Amino acid sequence: MDWFRCYLGALSVATLAVLPFPTPRSLFDAAATTPTRYTVIGYERAAAFGPGWAPTRSGCDTRAVAMAEAWGQSCTVPYVQWDVGPIPDPYTGEGLYPSDVELDHLFPLSAAWDLGAYRWDAATRLQFANDPDNLIVTSSAANQAKSDMLPSEWMPPKHRSHCAYSQRLNHVARKYHLPLTTHDLRVMRRSCAGIKGLISERVL
Repeated sequence: MDWFRCYLGALSVATLAVLPFPTPRSLFDAAATTPTRYTVIGYERAAAFGPGWAPTRSGCDTRAVAMAEAWGQSCTVPYVQWDVGPIPDPYTGEGLYPSDVELDHLFPLSAAWDLGAYRWDAATRLQFANDPDNLIVTSSAANQAKSDMLPSEWMPPKHRSHCAYSQRLNHVARKYHLPLTTHDLRVMRRSCAGIKGLISERVL
């Protein structure tokens, strides 16, 4: 019967590996939920969220500050003058160079518009578009692959970042009282459940 006990043990381990059992990291709530995302007409990026990156107190714009923080440099020095190597792309895990950076809105602007930002005043929309909590330094390829999709449609290629991605997106949604679709919330919770959630990275 030793073989049978070994079989049961292996089966239990395999089941735990794929079963999305709840973990402390998967037990989060959304600010609100909605059955689906409806397209709200009238969205134009520049008109709704500002024509570009806003200036900061440092004298640099939001993009320059985010890049400088990612590489530990001064935003007042152009990135072409930095003597730096690649950093891990939060979405892909691949080496990321300053020359290939795009700044991604974790909670996409057009998705925010559809889910309630169309009701906000101009100041709140500008704050949202330049909020460091909602900005990720990533590659142009990853940013363009994501486009304006939410977690039920797109997750980072780097699987171990899925839970941190979900938790940070939920933080932004709660901060601005934006609802998530029930499908997105289910996918996000599942990304933090089971063995996958336990071994995933803690921060994005």
